[in-house]
Amino acid sequence: MPEVKVKAGEKLNGLGRMLKEIIDTNLQDSKKYKRIEKLKASVVIKESTSGVAVTLHFRQGEIEIQNDAIDKPNAYQESGFENMAYISSGQISPTMALLTRKVKARGNLLVLMKIAPLMVLKG
Repeated sequence: MPEVKVKAGEKLNGLGRMLKEIIDTNLQDSKKYKRIEKLKASVVIKESTSGVAVTLHFRQGEIEIQNDAIDKPNAYQESGFENMAYISSGQISPTMALLTRKVKARGNLLVLMKIAPLMVLKG
């Protein structure tokens, strides 16, 4: 089974640990994995209240996560903790969060839409 790898030598922050757990769970679904299998992109996800950020690197089927934001990601997403919790729990869809401005996004929005199903933990 594919899983998110942590960048060598790093201990993930809380946001990183949460996202890794959610994405690892979703990668067990072969349909969700196929959506990102050929994706080559870097995505920064930032929690706006604390300023904590992580970067996800998608490299054709492999995913690596690291603390902090890189300078030039392909896509960038920022929201408060409460909205992140609503999205990850499935209470609001990533698309609806974007349309209602609960999430700020820039860069390649198609990349964000492609990875959106990985960010939602549905029981």
